Amino acid sequence: MANTIDYLLQDSNAALSAVDANRPALTEKGFTEAAYTGFVEARNALKTTELAQQKAVKNAGDKTAIQNAVMQEVTELLKSVRNAAKSAFGKDERILKQFKIGEKIPGTVKKLSTTCEYMVGVVEDKKTDLLKSGLVQADLDSLTSAKERLESSDAEQELAKKQQESATLVRDKAAKLMKEKLDSLRNFVAAAFAKKPEIAVQFKPIPKGRGGKGKPGDKPDDTTPPDTPTPPAQ
Repeated sequence: MANTIDYLLQDSNAALSAVDANRPALTEKGFTEAAYTGFVEARNALKTTELAQQKAVKNAGDKTAIQNAVMQEVTELLKSVRNAAKSAFGKDERILKQFKIGEKIPGTVKKLSTTCEYMVGVVEDKKTDLLKSGLVQADLDSLTSAKERLESSDAEQELAKKQQESATLVRDKAAKLMKEKLDSLRNFVAAAFAKKPEIAVQFKPIPKGRGGKGKPGDKPDDTTPPDTPTPPAQ
């Protein structure tokens, strides 16, 4: 469904234009005001939920970028701490081991947070020497707050991902309803204007090549609207 949203919006817009252009004839055949209102509301809901889904995707991307920036900043800070330690205690392997010299800096929020929490204590114990070896108090303060900043950015990113998933589900539900309204309209037209092809032709689906390719955050799906309306269930 995700790959057909643009198409569905365009197709429903074309169908609505056909309804407006033939409203008297449709009304004469039994097309009610409620049916018209339901179609318009379904289309508006799809437009609204599609916009909300796009915003949710952007927000998730922004939060991911922020999280990555915080992780990069903390990683560089830990490198500076290690360099300062090597400058201050270059020949003392016992002390250097405390700074995890030679170990790979973690690449996950959880492990990086744990490392920062551990390093705060080590740095506090040796800060007099470290402040004479390239670090400044602002670096120590940043290390102290690193765990909180990492966990906060991670929580915000996870929430944004869930909000994106929720917005996609709501949008897809609106798309399903819109497709049902389109099928119902075309079945109605096929029955009401079987002998008036000049009206029926106006309600044919638009060419399928005019739809979009989906939005970031969507799940791949090759579903496309059928060339002919699906008959209503008996």
